[in-house]
Amino acid sequence: MSPHPFSLANVQLNGEGPKEAIDHFLKHRPSERWVLLGGHAAQSMDQLWTAWIQATRNELRGAMVARSIDAEFLRYLAGTHHISEAFARAGLQSGQQDAWVVYLPEANGVANDLGHVQPVATPPASFHEDVNTLCSLLEWGRKGVEASYSIEGARLLGVDVEGWSKDREEEALVAHVLMADDQSSSHR
Repeated sequence: MSPHPFSLANVQLNGEGPKEAIDHFLKHRPSERWVLLGGHAAQSMDQLWTAWIQATRNELRGAMVARSIDAEFLRYLAGTHHISEAFARAGLQSGQQDAWVVYLPEANGVANDLGHVQPVATPPASFHEDVNTLCSLLEWGRKGVEASYSIEGARLLGVDVEGWSKDREEEALVAHVLMADDQSSSHR
């Protein structure tokens, strides 16, 4: 998907409830390209890159459903056309004490052989230093956890986990992201 890993960090909220944590994060984040996800939402690098490609393709074309790139990314991650449903599925959930801080790289649009604009990520210059600074401001801890698949997390995202064999979990996550613009998928 990309030559560099997706910019994400698992954080410990230190007792803040979802509303307080989200408000605190929105107040201190460097830009709308910084996103706070629920602890269940980041399941794989391919899932994150697929959501980023879809969201930034719309951004480059001026065709986003959401008003901001962070909400557009959440919409794809949650596999829905509805913004409020995206926040409910991919956002911080009640009782969660860990979350993901994600940076959505800027994109350059490159035309493919068919003339369609494809986003190419610009690697972040200092994600780890920036996320450490942000966590310090928010008084959140960092965890060394990697994004990984869980059935419970996939269900919270709205992924139809039935019928997918264990070796096809990644496919199920990517298919879920790609279904965000399918109107029928938002009614699952």
